[in-house]
Amino acid sequence: MKKAVPWCGRATGKQRKIMPISCNTGAYKPCLNGMIEFRLTIDSRITRAVHPLISKCFADCVKVEGPVFPSLEDFDSDFIKTWEHSLNDDFSQDRHSLARLFNDPKFAHGYIALPNEEIEQVLRGLTEVRLFVRESHLNDFTDDELENGEFHLEDKPSVAQSYYLSYIVLAEIQEGLIARL
Repeated sequence: MKKAVPWCGRATGKQRKIMPISCNTGAYKPCLNGMIEFRLTIDSRITRAVHPLISKCFADCVKVEGPVFPSLEDFDSDFIKTWEHSLNDDFSQDRHSLARLFNDPKFAHGYIALPNEEIEQVLRGLTEVRLFVRESHLNDFTDDELENGEFHLEDKPSVAQSYYLSYIVLAEIQEGLIARL
């Protein structure tokens, strides 16, 4: 058995060289800078094409009145007002976080970058926009078609095709964020 030959230290007279390591790749990135970053697998040409439509859906969704709360007649009216105010504040934060994502210039190219503290708000906001798109613009699709994707897209109206692609982009963002939690 051969004896190990030192490549640095006193025996060789060489100083150990400190090599810089780039932590901008792989699993190190989210934990070191407090961000989750990833690229969508959908072709960036599709993302760029539907980005204005996603932004339009988000703007239309924001115009819709806030959430409808269940009737809580058995509870104290001050409690109900406080609870509804708190939920509306959360709702507003969800929308602001999602707006920051959509307004990021990298988003149109399929690049997602979010601070860790905004992930839950963005997930809730994405759910709101996806439900809005589904209820408002995807009437030409059955629930089964939307869930399993077993249909011919070219058989659907062109407007519905565009909204479907927007719906898919939003779904991939959600899945990507959930996978990285």
